[in-house]
Amino acid sequence: MARKTKEEADKTRQLLLDAAEQLFWEHGVSKTTLAGIAAHAGLTRGAIYWHFDNKSDLFNAMCERAFPQFEELMQALLVEDYCPGLTPAQRLWQHSCSVLQLVTTSQRVARVVGIINLRCEFVGEMQNSYLLDRSWLMEKVGNLHAMLSQAAERGQVRPGIDLACASGCLHSMICGLVDSWMLNPQVVDLENHCEQLLTPFFAGVFVADCWLPAPQ
Repeated sequence: MARKTKEEADKTRQLLLDAAEQLFWEHGVSKTTLAGIAAHAGLTRGAIYWHFDNKSDLFNAMCERAFPQFEELMQALLVEDYCPGLTPAQRLWQHSCSVLQLVTTSQRVARVVGIINLRCEFVGEMQNSYLLDRSWLMEKVGNLHAMLSQAAERGQVRPGIDLACASGCLHSMICGLVDSWMLNPQVVDLENHCEQLLTPFFAGVFVADCWLPAPQ
């Protein structure tokens, strides 16, 4: 009986997360109420407070559900055993392409990224979510910087490149490409031109074509 209760509770939680994800995307976070989320899920408002403290807590849980694959991609970037035989520059290239491909192939990931970047104001009750998002951002940029540093140690980075600026630029470029693709996929066609869109950055930062995978 206890197992069934746990399964039912998890099902209720998933229904609430599904409803929040859809309504946040359609109406924006600030204009979506907890009562509206509960009604959309066919549940009572009390069900929300059984699982989540407030809207910010629900928002964070929605993000955590969508992003395990991003964490896997970051591990693949940082842990050499995930990508044996690839240089730091090649791992950065593979990571950047994989992030963009994940957004274009996973509806959930794309929608949650869109909610964070295009449908949410991190003020008031959402301030705690902003702090978590900022912490995640700083960690990711730090990881990109670490990999660029490894590439520089191997002579793969062009002389005079500021690694801190380059890591921030790469992260900002990826985020900007995703946002632009969501706003107008005809202008930024990530699905078909992912590598072409990334190439100018890599060509400007790295020596020759050292970031490209070796021919098979």
